[in-house]
Amino acid sequence: MRLAARLRKLETRVSSEPIVLHFADGSTKEIRGPGDYLLDLFAGATGGTDLSPRQAEHVDLILRCAHSEEPGGGRMVEVMQALLDSPAAPD
Repeated sequence: MRLAARLRKLETRVSSEPIVLHFADGSTKEIRGPGDYLLDLFAGATGGTDLSPRQAEHVDLILRCAHSEEPGGGRMVEVMQALLDSPAAPD
């Protein structure tokens, strides 16, 4: 593989378009991460993996936001909000 192709592949994995979170007070925050970042956050938030302090902060921001803009029109933030902020099932 040529060097240019390797660099493009690396850039695709490392950088991604930001996810813009909009809050009720009118403020916005951007979060970004490599590859399947939101899926990794979801797995960590549900106990599948350990979250770094930065990732835990991003999960908190996701749970507090009013709506979001995801690359490609994705809806993972909404899925995370619905599943992570739902009441626990009775035992």
